[in-house]
Order: sequence, then structure tokens, then C-alpha cells
Amino acid sequence: MQHIRRFAALAALALVAGGCGDGDDVRAERQDGEIVIAAVWPFSARGEVRFGEGLEMAVAEVNAAGGIGGRRLRVLREDDHESVDDGLMIAERLAENPQVTAVIGHLQSYVTVPAAATYDRAGLVLLSPASTDPELTARGYGRVFRAVATDLTTGADMAAFAEGRGYRRIAIYYVRNEYGHTLAQAFEREAARRGIGVVARASYDAEQDTQGRGFEVTLGQWKHMRVDAVYVAGEVPLAGKLIARIRAAGITVPVLGTDAMSTPVLVETGGAATEGTVVPVPFHAGERRPEVRRFVAAFQGRYGVLPDAGSALGYDAVRLLADAMRRAGSSDPEKVAAALHATRGWGGVTGAFTYDENGDLVGRRMVKAVIRGGRFEYLAEPGAAALAAAAP
Repeated sequence: MQHIRRFAALAALALVAGGCGDGDDVRAERQDGEIVIAAVWPFSARGEVRFGEGLEMAVAEVNAAGGIGGRRLRVLREDDHESVDDGLMIAERLAENPQVTAVIGHLQSYVTVPAAATYDRAGLVLLSPASTDPELTARGYGRVFRAVATDLTTGADMAAFAEGRGYRRIAIYYVRNEYGHTLAQAFEREAARRGIGVVARASYDAEQDTQGRGFEVTLGQWKHMRVDAVYVAGEVPLAGKLIARIRAAGITVPVLGTDAMSTPVLVETGGAATEGTVVPVPFHAGERRPEVRRFVAAFQGRYGVLPDAGSALGYDAVRLLADAMRRAGSSDPEKVAAALHATRGWGGVTGAFTYDENGDLVGRRMVKAVIRGGRFEYLAEPGAAALAAAAP
């Protein structure tokens, strides 16, 4: 899925932790009529991502099964255009809407993090389907959750993957921003814990020209080192060009990447050099888990195309909130949040959901995809074959 990261700085915002908005009592008292969940996403800018279809299909399934306690579910869509200003204005508008009980959003962490303060102050549940910045759940909010792994988890997960592949000596090249630094640090810490040596480490500026002398010097040195793999903690489009430079320098070892690189833009910018690159993804339609197989078949039957990661994230977000409301026996945000915190092993198409006290997923490992023939294919890891064989 297209997952362009922090191109804008976090907005300066006075965060108010705790406390409840004036709409809390109204939201808690509304136990009849339809249940309204808002979905905030850059629908117009990310039209190629089928997030809206995932939301739509989940709502249709929930309502076809009798809704939530007999009440129909409705999703109110808002477009934040990947803008901090628009995102904050929408958050304020939703906070003042007593019909809304929960929010699914946003795509970009730099929008979600500041908007979370408004949602929390208003007493709304926020479930972010795609924001991976650890800061989102580090503020002590009681009603903020995410449906995807954090950058810290993903970086560590790729180090575990490297160990499983037998890589013992790794070089790290990371983009010089919060995203790249967090992933590189998490990878290196986990690598050290697993006895993997990080024998070289370099960084580059997000706006740096890959034809520059700095890349040539660094990669020239790495060529003569004994390295088993290169971990690129970067973002498209520059990450694709960097991989092309790695191959042009004569470095032929495997390249591991990040979730922000799991987009066709990587292949478009890196060309044939990206073949064999492995990246973590929140979902791949080729995975053989029963939940995934059922979802893919239903989605194809409804829309005539394969679901993408956006489809799966939207679908899981709606179904998870619906499940929490059923278990809570209420759409009261406080009770829904308590049910989410108590979630243990709920089976989604993007993986199992178990939450800690901060609203982060516990034990979540991302699916891996490898570029073959210019396309991302599902890459089975050890243990996946047995799981697929057990699937009906």
C-alpha cells in the first residue's frame, strides 16, 4: 500500500490529557438508532488504495448480521487530504458531533498524532489503521488504539527475519528523519539481542541526490566488507534509487526494507535492481490463513479486484470496533475502549489483535513480501507452511 511518511513536521499543539468533552454524556446516553463511526482518510489523494471498499464491505457484513445489538452501523467519511490543518479541523468537527462514537483514522502519523489530542479530549475512541509512529500511543490516552504495528515493532521484526534467514553481518542505510532513525535503532537493538552484528551504518538526507559523492564513498567501502544483507530503513521514491545504487556498486547481497517501501513506486524508481528486496506489509492477498482466504474471495466477488493492504486495514478496523461494541453491550466510548483493551487474540485479516495498556498491538509480526518479476509476492516464513496446510 502507498505509505508515504512524514513529509511535514508535527504540528505544535497543546495536548490536553484526560478530561472529557461536553459531548461525552450525550454519546453515552445514545443507545438507540444507528451507530455512527467516522473514517478520516485522504480518500481523494489516495484513490488507488481501496481503503473505502474495505470499510464499506465490513459495514455491509455487520448490518447483514443484525448490526450491533439490533442497531445499524454507519460510517461517516471525511477527507483530510494528508494535511495537518485539515485533519485538525475535521477532528474538531467530529468532536462536536454527538452522533459520532468512534473515529477510524488517519493515514499519516503526522496528522494522527496531533489530532489524537482532540479526539481524546472529546471522549471519542480513536482507532488508527495505518499510523506507525510510536508517539501516538505514548501520551497516556485511554481511548487511543492502533491497528498496525509501530515502527519500533517493525524494525525489531525485520531483525528477527534476518536471523531466520541466517544473516549474521548486516549493514544499515537509513533516511535521516524520525521514521528512518526509529526503525534503524529498533533493528540494531534487536539484532544485538539476537547476536547479529551491525558492521556498517550510514544515513542519508530525505532530499539527497542519489548520484552524490557520499553514496559512492559509502557503498565503495561496503563492497569490500563481508556483509550478509543490507537493511534500508527508507521511504519511496529515494529508497528505490538507493537500491539501484547499491546494485550498481557491485553489492549483491539481499536487501531488506520497510513498510514505507511496500509500494509499486519502489519498483518504478529502482527498476530491476529491486528484485529480491523483502519488505514488511500489514497484509498480502497471497497469505493462506483461513481469514485471509475468506476475505479475499468475498472482496473479489463484491468488487472484482484483489484487496490491497488499505482494504484489509479498513475492513479490520470496522469489524474490530463492532466486535468491541458487542462485547461491551454498548456504544459508549468508555465501555468500547475498555472492551478494546481487553481484546485478546481477536482474529483479523491483518493478524491477531491483542492490546496492551497503551493501545498498542502485542506480538504482532508483519507479513513479508518479496519483489519477483517486478511485483510484490507473499513470502512464506518458517511455520507458515504448516499454517497454510491446516487451512480448510
